Amino acid sequence: MTLLLAFIVGMAITALVAFVFSIWQRKESEHRLQGIIHGSPIPTFVIRKDHKVTYWNSAVEKLSGIKAADVLETDGHWRAFYNSKRPCMADLIVDDTLETVPDWYSGKYNKSKLLENTYSAIDFFPDLGEKGRWLRFTAAAIKDSSGELYGAIETLEDITEQKNAEDELLRMKTFESVGRFASGVAKDFDSLMSAVLRNIFLAKLSADDEDKIMEEGLATAEQAGLQAKELAHQLITFSKGRYPLLKLEAINGLLKEICDQIKEPNISCTVSVSDHLWMVEIDSAQIRNVLENIVQNAIEAMPEGGQVHLLAENAAVKENDRLGIPEGNYLKISVKDSGTGIPPENLSRIFDPYFSTKKRSDRKGLGLGLSICYSVLRNHNGFITVESEPGKGAQFDIYLPAKTDIAL
Repeated sequence: MTLLLAFIVGMAITALVAFVFSIWQRKESEHRLQGIIHGSPIPTFVIRKDHKVTYWNSAVEKLSGIKAADVLETDGHWRAFYNSKRPCMADLIVDDTLETVPDWYSGKYNKSKLLENTYSAIDFFPDLGEKGRWLRFTAAAIKDSSGELYGAIETLEDITEQKNAEDELLRMKTFESVGRFASGVAKDFDSLMSAVLRNIFLAKLSADDEDKIMEEGLATAEQAGLQAKELAHQLITFSKGRYPLLKLEAINGLLKEICDQIKEPNISCTVSVSDHLWMVEIDSAQIRNVLENIVQNAIEAMPEGGQVHLLAENAAVKENDRLGIPEGNYLKISVKDSGTGIPPENLSRIFDPYFSTKKRSDRKGLGLGLSICYSVLRNHNGFITVESEPGKGAQFDIYLPAKTDIAL
Protein backbone atom coordinates (compact mmCIF):
# COMPACT_ATOMS: atom_id res chain seq x y z
CA MET A 1 0.00 0.00 0.00
CA THR A 2 2.80 2.32 0.89
CA LEU A 3 4.58 1.53 -2.42
CA LEU A 4 1.38 2.20 -4.37
CA LEU A 5 0.87 5.51 -2.60
CA ALA A 6 4.48 6.47 -3.25
CA PHE A 7 4.04 5.52 -6.90
CA ILE A 8 0.89 7.63 -7.21
CA VAL A 9 2.55 10.61 -5.51
CA GLY A 10 5.59 10.21 -7.75
CA MET A 11 3.44 10.15 -10.87
CA ALA A 12 1.56 13.23 -9.69
CA ILE A 13 4.80 15.08 -9.03
CA THR A 14 6.13 14.01 -12.45
CA ALA A 15 2.93 15.22 -14.13
CA LEU A 16 3.09 18.50 -12.24
CA VAL A 17 6.73 19.00 -13.18
CA ALA A 18 5.93 18.18 -16.81
CA PHE A 19 3.02 20.63 -16.76
CA VAL A 20 5.15 23.39 -15.21
CA PHE A 21 7.94 22.62 -17.67
CA SER A 22 5.51 22.85 -20.62
CA ILE A 23 4.27 26.22 -19.36
CA TRP A 24 7.85 27.39 -18.90
CA GLN A 25 8.75 26.08 -22.33
CA ARG A 26 5.77 27.86 -23.90
CA LYS A 27 6.75 31.05 -22.11
CA GLU A 28 10.31 30.60 -23.30
CA SER A 29 9.03 30.07 -26.85
CA GLU A 30 6.89 33.20 -26.57
CA HIS A 31 9.84 35.20 -25.29
CA ARG A 32 12.00 33.81 -28.07
CA LEU A 33 9.35 34.66 -30.65
CA GLN A 34 8.94 38.11 -29.17
CA GLY A 35 12.69 38.66 -29.37
CA ILE A 36 12.78 37.54 -33.00
CA ILE A 37 9.86 39.77 -34.00
CA HIS A 38 11.07 42.83 -32.13
CA GLY A 39 14.61 42.40 -33.43
CA SER A 40 13.48 42.06 -37.03
CA PRO A 41 14.17 45.00 -39.38
CA ILE A 42 10.92 44.12 -41.17
CA PRO A 43 7.88 46.03 -39.85
CA THR A 44 5.72 43.30 -38.27
CA PHE A 45 2.67 43.00 -36.07
CA VAL A 46 0.64 40.06 -34.73
CA ILE A 47 -3.02 39.94 -33.74
CA ARG A 48 -5.00 37.27 -31.91
CA LYS A 49 -8.36 35.83 -32.93
CA ASP A 50 -10.05 38.66 -31.04
CA HIS A 51 -8.13 41.18 -33.22
CA LYS A 52 -6.09 42.44 -30.27
CA VAL A 53 -2.45 43.25 -31.02
CA THR A 54 0.06 41.04 -29.22
CA TYR A 55 3.26 42.09 -31.01
CA TRP A 56 4.16 45.44 -32.55
CA ASN A 57 7.87 45.62 -33.29
CA SER A 58 10.15 48.65 -33.37
CA ALA A 59 10.31 48.64 -37.17
CA VAL A 60 6.55 49.09 -37.49
CA GLU A 61 6.75 51.74 -34.76
CA LYS A 62 9.16 53.70 -36.93
CA LEU A 63 7.13 53.15 -40.09
CA SER A 64 3.77 54.12 -38.60
CA GLY A 65 4.78 56.57 -35.89
CA ILE A 66 2.63 54.62 -33.40
CA LYS A 67 4.31 53.26 -30.27
CA ALA A 68 3.75 49.67 -29.18
CA ALA A 69 2.43 50.85 -25.80
CA ASP A 70 -0.38 52.70 -27.59
CA VAL A 71 -1.59 49.73 -29.61
CA LEU A 72 -0.82 46.52 -27.67
CA GLU A 73 -3.91 44.69 -26.39
CA THR A 74 -6.14 46.93 -28.54
CA ASP A 75 -7.68 46.46 -31.97
CA GLY A 76 -6.40 49.85 -33.12
CA HIS A 77 -3.71 48.63 -35.52
CA TRP A 78 -5.77 50.01 -38.45
CA ARG A 79 -4.88 53.54 -37.28
CA ALA A 80 -1.40 53.09 -38.70
CA PHE A 81 -2.78 52.88 -42.23
CA TYR A 82 -6.32 54.25 -42.52
CA ASN A 83 -8.32 57.31 -41.42
CA SER A 84 -11.36 55.29 -40.40
CA LYS A 85 -11.74 51.81 -38.96
CA ARG A 86 -11.58 49.01 -41.51
CA PRO A 87 -10.01 45.56 -41.60
CA CYS A 88 -6.36 44.98 -42.44
CA MET A 89 -5.33 41.82 -44.28
CA ALA A 90 -4.59 40.08 -40.97
CA ASP A 91 -8.14 40.77 -39.77
CA LEU A 92 -9.62 39.05 -42.82
CA ILE A 93 -7.50 35.99 -42.06
CA VAL A 94 -8.51 35.65 -38.41
CA ASP A 95 -12.17 36.17 -39.34
CA ASP A 96 -11.85 33.55 -42.08
CA THR A 97 -13.42 36.00 -44.54
CA LEU A 98 -10.79 35.67 -47.24
CA GLU A 99 -13.52 35.68 -49.87
CA THR A 100 -13.85 39.43 -49.16
CA VAL A 101 -10.18 40.16 -49.93
CA PRO A 102 -11.09 41.35 -53.49
CA ASP A 103 -13.61 43.77 -51.99
CA TRP A 104 -10.93 45.53 -49.95
CA TYR A 105 -7.92 45.10 -52.24
CA SER A 106 -9.40 44.75 -55.72
CA GLY A 107 -6.68 44.25 -58.31
CA LYS A 108 -3.95 44.76 -55.71
CA TYR A 109 -3.56 41.37 -54.04
CA ASN A 110 -1.99 37.98 -54.68
CA LYS A 111 -2.60 34.64 -53.02
CA SER A 112 0.51 32.72 -51.98
CA LYS A 113 1.26 29.63 -54.06
CA LEU A 114 3.32 28.14 -51.23
CA LEU A 115 1.29 28.70 -48.06
CA GLU A 116 -2.40 28.32 -47.40
CA ASN A 117 -4.31 31.33 -46.05
CA THR A 118 -1.49 33.71 -46.98
CA TYR A 119 -2.09 36.83 -49.02
CA SER A 120 0.03 39.77 -50.12
CA ALA A 121 -0.95 43.11 -51.63
CA ILE A 122 0.48 46.45 -52.69
CA ASP A 123 -1.26 49.72 -51.92
CA PHE A 124 -0.58 53.44 -51.49
CA PHE A 125 -1.05 54.98 -48.03
CA PRO A 126 -1.21 58.78 -48.37
CA ASP A 127 -0.97 59.48 -44.62
CA LEU A 128 2.31 57.61 -44.08
CA GLY A 129 5.40 59.81 -44.10
CA GLU A 130 5.61 63.26 -45.64
CA LYS A 131 4.31 62.36 -49.10
CA GLY A 132 2.64 59.00 -48.53
CA ARG A 133 4.21 55.57 -49.04
CA TRP A 134 3.73 52.50 -51.15
CA LEU A 135 3.68 49.33 -49.04
CA ARG A 136 3.83 45.66 -49.90
CA PHE A 137 2.17 43.76 -47.04
CA THR A 138 1.84 40.04 -46.45
CA ALA A 139 -0.43 38.36 -43.90
CA ALA A 140 -0.50 34.72 -42.84
CA ALA A 141 -2.41 32.63 -40.32
CA ILE A 142 -0.72 31.51 -37.08
CA LYS A 143 -1.80 28.11 -35.77
CA ASP A 144 -0.81 26.21 -32.64
CA SER A 145 0.57 22.67 -32.52
CA SER A 146 -2.94 21.20 -32.69
CA GLY A 147 -3.79 23.17 -35.83
CA GLU A 148 -6.09 25.63 -34.09
CA LEU A 149 -6.00 29.22 -35.33
CA TYR A 150 -4.22 31.49 -32.84
CA GLY A 151 -4.13 34.70 -34.86
CA ALA A 152 -2.37 36.26 -37.83
CA ILE A 153 0.97 37.91 -38.56
CA GLU A 154 1.37 40.76 -41.02
CA THR A 155 4.67 42.06 -42.40
CA LEU A 156 5.16 45.34 -44.25
CA GLU A 157 7.72 46.51 -46.79
CA ASP A 158 8.20 50.12 -47.86
CA ILE A 159 8.56 49.96 -51.66
CA THR A 160 8.07 53.68 -52.35
CA GLU A 161 11.49 54.19 -53.96
CA GLN A 162 11.10 51.02 -56.02
CA LYS A 163 7.61 52.07 -57.15
CA ASN A 164 8.77 55.56 -58.06
CA ALA A 165 11.69 54.11 -60.02
CA GLU A 166 9.36 51.72 -61.83
CA ASP A 167 6.96 54.55 -62.64
CA GLU A 168 9.85 56.69 -63.91
CA LEU A 169 11.16 53.84 -66.08
CA LEU A 170 7.69 53.18 -67.46
CA ARG A 171 7.22 56.89 -68.16
CA MET A 172 10.55 57.04 -70.00
CA LYS A 173 9.67 53.99 -72.09
CA THR A 174 6.28 55.50 -72.87
CA PHE A 175 7.86 58.78 -73.89
CA GLU A 176 10.38 56.99 -76.08
CA SER A 177 7.71 54.91 -77.80
CA VAL A 178 5.18 57.71 -78.24
CA GLY A 179 7.98 60.12 -79.14
CA ARG A 180 9.14 58.09 -82.14
CA PHE A 181 5.59 57.94 -83.44
CA ALA A 182 4.89 61.61 -82.70
CA SER A 183 8.05 62.80 -84.43
CA GLY A 184 7.14 61.33 -87.81
CA VAL A 185 3.49 62.32 -87.62
CA ALA A 186 4.26 65.87 -86.43
CA LYS A 187 6.74 66.62 -89.21
CA ASP A 188 4.38 65.36 -91.93
CA PHE A 189 1.48 67.20 -90.29
CA ASP A 190 3.52 70.41 -90.14
CA SER A 191 4.32 70.20 -93.86
CA LEU A 192 0.68 69.58 -94.73
CA MET A 193 -0.53 72.50 -92.60
CA SER A 194 2.03 74.80 -94.21
CA ALA A 195 0.52 73.96 -97.60
CA VAL A 196 -3.01 74.54 -96.24
CA LEU A 197 -2.05 77.91 -94.77
CA ARG A 198 -0.40 79.03 -98.02
CA ASN A 199 -3.61 78.31 -99.90
CA ILE A 200 -5.72 80.05 -97.24
CA PHE A 201 -3.48 83.10 -97.62
CA LEU A 202 -3.92 83.07 -101.43
CA ALA A 203 -7.67 82.65 -101.02
CA LYS A 204 -7.79 85.68 -98.72
CA LEU A 205 -5.97 87.77 -101.32
CA SER A 206 -8.37 86.77 -104.07
CA ALA A 207 -11.55 87.00 -101.98
CA ASP A 208 -13.97 89.85 -102.62
CA ASP A 209 -13.58 92.56 -99.99
CA GLU A 210 -17.36 92.71 -99.62
CA ASP A 211 -17.75 88.98 -99.01
CA LYS A 212 -17.70 89.09 -95.20
CA ILE A 213 -18.76 85.46 -94.80
CA MET A 214 -15.86 84.27 -96.93
CA GLU A 215 -13.45 86.57 -95.10
CA GLU A 216 -14.56 85.39 -91.67
CA GLY A 217 -14.45 81.74 -92.73
CA LEU A 218 -10.92 82.09 -94.08
CA ALA A 219 -9.82 83.90 -90.90
CA THR A 220 -11.23 81.09 -88.78
CA ALA A 221 -9.54 78.47 -90.95
CA GLU A 222 -6.24 80.36 -90.75
CA GLN A 223 -6.44 80.55 -86.96
CA ALA A 224 -7.17 76.82 -86.74
CA GLY A 225 -4.26 76.12 -89.09
CA LEU A 226 -1.87 78.17 -86.94
CA GLN A 227 -3.03 76.31 -83.83
CA ALA A 228 -2.50 73.01 -85.64
CA LYS A 229 1.05 74.03 -86.56
CA GLU A 230 1.68 74.98 -82.93
CA LEU A 231 0.51 71.52 -81.89
CA ALA A 232 2.88 70.01 -84.44
CA HIS A 233 5.75 72.03 -82.98
CA GLN A 234 4.80 70.83 -79.49
CA LEU A 235 4.80 67.24 -80.71
CA ILE A 236 8.25 67.72 -82.24
CA THR A 237 9.51 69.13 -78.93
CA PHE A 238 7.86 66.27 -77.04
CA SER A 239 9.49 63.71 -79.36
CA LYS A 240 12.93 65.25 -78.76
CA GLY A 241 12.96 66.47 -82.33
CA ARG A 242 14.34 69.79 -81.14
CA TYR A 243 17.29 69.64 -78.81
CA PRO A 244 18.01 72.65 -76.59
CA LEU A 245 20.44 75.33 -77.69
CA LEU A 246 22.31 75.70 -74.42
CA LYS A 247 23.64 79.02 -73.21
CA LEU A 248 24.85 80.13 -69.79
CA GLU A 249 21.96 82.04 -68.21
CA ALA A 250 20.85 83.66 -64.96
CA ILE A 251 17.30 82.72 -64.05
CA ASN A 252 16.17 85.63 -61.85
CA GLY A 253 15.25 87.98 -64.71
CA LEU A 254 13.23 85.27 -66.45
CA LEU A 255 11.19 84.59 -63.29
CA LYS A 256 10.35 88.27 -62.91
CA GLU A 257 9.23 88.53 -66.54
CA ILE A 258 6.94 85.52 -66.19
CA CYS A 259 5.45 86.92 -63.01
CA ASP A 260 4.83 90.31 -64.66
CA GLN A 261 2.96 88.60 -67.51
CA ILE A 262 0.11 87.53 -65.21
CA LYS A 263 -2.75 89.91 -65.88
CA GLU A 264 -5.60 88.25 -63.99
CA PRO A 265 -6.78 90.82 -61.40
CA ASN A 266 -7.51 88.19 -58.72
CA ILE A 267 -4.11 86.47 -59.03
CA SER A 268 -1.06 87.81 -57.20
CA CYS A 269 2.48 86.72 -58.02
CA THR A 270 5.70 87.03 -56.04
CA VAL A 271 9.30 86.11 -56.82
CA SER A 272 12.01 85.10 -54.33
CA VAL A 273 15.61 84.55 -55.37
CA SER A 274 18.31 83.33 -53.00
CA ASP A 275 21.65 85.11 -52.73
CA HIS A 276 24.63 83.86 -54.74
CA LEU A 277 22.38 81.89 -57.07
CA TRP A 278 24.18 79.42 -59.33
CA MET A 279 23.91 79.85 -63.08
CA VAL A 280 22.68 77.22 -65.54
CA GLU A 281 23.20 76.25 -69.16
CA ILE A 282 19.73 76.29 -70.68
CA ASP A 283 17.72 77.02 -73.78
CA SER A 284 16.00 80.06 -72.30
CA ALA A 285 13.08 79.90 -74.76
CA GLN A 286 12.32 76.28 -73.84
CA ILE A 287 12.66 76.86 -70.09
CA ARG A 288 10.43 79.93 -70.43
CA ASN A 289 7.78 77.74 -72.07
CA VAL A 290 8.09 75.21 -69.25
CA LEU A 291 7.62 77.85 -66.56
CA GLU A 292 4.80 79.60 -68.42
CA ASN A 293 2.98 76.29 -68.80
CA ILE A 294 3.26 75.46 -65.10
CA VAL A 295 2.20 78.98 -64.09
CA GLN A 296 -0.79 78.78 -66.44
CA ASN A 297 -1.80 75.48 -64.82
CA ALA A 298 -1.51 77.17 -61.43
CA ILE A 299 -3.79 80.02 -62.56
CA GLU A 300 -6.39 77.56 -63.88
CA ALA A 301 -6.31 75.76 -60.52
CA MET A 302 -7.37 79.02 -58.79
CA PRO A 303 -10.67 80.03 -60.46
CA GLU A 304 -11.61 82.14 -57.44
CA GLY A 305 -8.19 83.79 -57.30
CA GLY A 306 -5.09 83.12 -55.24
CA GLN A 307 -1.33 83.41 -55.09
CA VAL A 308 1.51 82.14 -57.25
CA HIS A 309 4.99 82.16 -55.75
CA LEU A 310 8.15 81.60 -57.80
CA LEU A 311 11.30 80.68 -55.88
CA ALA A 312 14.85 80.06 -57.11
CA GLU A 313 17.53 78.62 -54.83
CA ASN A 314 20.65 76.47 -54.88
CA ALA A 315 20.09 72.80 -54.06
CA ALA A 316 22.72 70.16 -53.29
CA VAL A 317 21.02 66.78 -53.70
CA LYS A 318 22.63 63.97 -51.74
CA GLU A 319 22.84 60.29 -52.69
CA ASN A 320 19.71 58.26 -51.85
CA ASP A 321 17.67 61.43 -51.52
CA ARG A 322 13.94 60.68 -51.24
CA LEU A 323 13.33 62.68 -54.43
CA GLY A 324 14.91 60.02 -56.61
CA ILE A 325 17.16 62.61 -58.27
CA PRO A 326 20.84 61.77 -58.92
CA GLU A 327 23.35 63.29 -56.55
CA GLY A 328 24.64 66.68 -57.67
CA ASN A 329 24.30 70.44 -57.50
CA TYR A 330 21.17 71.93 -59.01
CA LEU A 331 19.40 75.21 -59.46
CA LYS A 332 15.95 74.57 -58.00
CA ILE A 333 13.00 76.56 -59.31
CA SER A 334 9.72 76.17 -57.42
CA VAL A 335 6.27 77.20 -58.64
CA LYS A 336 3.79 77.15 -55.76
CA ASP A 337 0.09 78.00 -55.91
CA SER A 338 -2.82 78.18 -53.47
CA GLY A 339 -5.25 76.35 -55.74
CA THR A 340 -7.40 73.25 -55.54
CA GLY A 341 -4.48 70.83 -55.40
CA ILE A 342 -4.00 67.44 -57.05
CA PRO A 343 -5.50 64.17 -55.72
CA PRO A 344 -2.81 61.71 -54.55
CA GLU A 345 -3.87 59.07 -57.08
CA ASN A 346 -3.14 61.50 -59.94
CA LEU A 347 0.30 62.71 -58.83
CA SER A 348 2.20 59.90 -60.57
CA ARG A 349 0.29 60.42 -63.84
CA ILE A 350 0.23 64.17 -64.44
CA PHE A 351 3.31 64.05 -66.70
CA ASP A 352 1.81 61.31 -68.88
CA PRO A 353 0.84 62.38 -72.41
CA TYR A 354 -2.81 63.45 -72.72
CA PHE A 355 -3.58 62.83 -69.05
CA SER A 356 -5.78 65.58 -67.64
CA THR A 357 -8.27 65.95 -64.80
CA LYS A 358 -10.04 68.82 -66.57
CA LYS A 359 -13.38 68.31 -68.26
CA ARG A 360 -12.91 68.28 -72.01
CA SER A 361 -15.11 71.33 -72.41
CA ASP A 362 -12.90 73.26 -69.99
CA ARG A 363 -9.55 72.24 -71.43
CA LYS A 364 -7.58 75.01 -73.08
CA GLY A 365 -5.00 72.62 -74.48
CA LEU A 366 -4.77 69.03 -75.56
CA GLY A 367 -3.10 67.56 -72.50
CA LEU A 368 0.48 67.74 -73.76
CA GLY A 369 1.62 70.67 -71.62
CA LEU A 370 3.21 68.89 -68.64
CA SER A 371 4.44 66.07 -70.86
CA ILE A 372 6.37 68.62 -72.90
CA CYS A 373 7.71 70.20 -69.71
CA TYR A 374 8.98 66.79 -68.64
CA SER A 375 10.56 66.14 -72.04
CA VAL A 376 12.24 69.56 -72.24
CA LEU A 377 13.74 69.18 -68.76
CA ARG A 378 15.06 65.70 -69.50
CA ASN A 379 16.77 67.14 -72.58
CA HIS A 380 18.43 69.59 -70.18
CA ASN A 381 19.43 66.68 -67.90
CA GLY A 382 17.02 68.17 -65.42
CA PHE A 383 14.11 66.85 -63.37
CA ILE A 384 10.67 67.91 -62.21
CA THR A 385 8.76 66.80 -59.11
CA VAL A 386 5.39 67.76 -57.67
CA GLU A 387 3.90 67.86 -54.19
CA SER A 388 0.26 68.55 -53.50
CA GLU A 389 -2.67 68.02 -51.19
CA PRO A 390 -6.29 68.50 -52.25
CA GLY A 391 -7.44 71.93 -51.18
CA LYS A 392 -3.92 73.07 -50.24
CA GLY A 393 -2.44 73.92 -53.62
CA ALA A 394 0.47 72.38 -55.48
CA GLN A 395 4.21 72.92 -55.76
CA PHE A 396 6.24 72.00 -58.83
CA ASP A 397 10.01 71.83 -58.29
CA ILE A 398 12.35 72.02 -61.28
CA TYR A 399 15.97 70.90 -60.92
CA LEU A 400 18.52 72.08 -63.50
CA PRO A 401 22.23 71.08 -63.33
CA ALA A 402 24.09 74.11 -61.97
CA LYS A 403 27.45 75.70 -62.69
CA THR A 404 28.62 76.01 -59.11
CA ASP A 405 31.77 77.95 -60.02
CA ILE A 406 29.64 80.78 -61.40
CA ALA A 407 27.09 82.58 -59.28
CA LEU A 408 25.22 85.89 -59.33
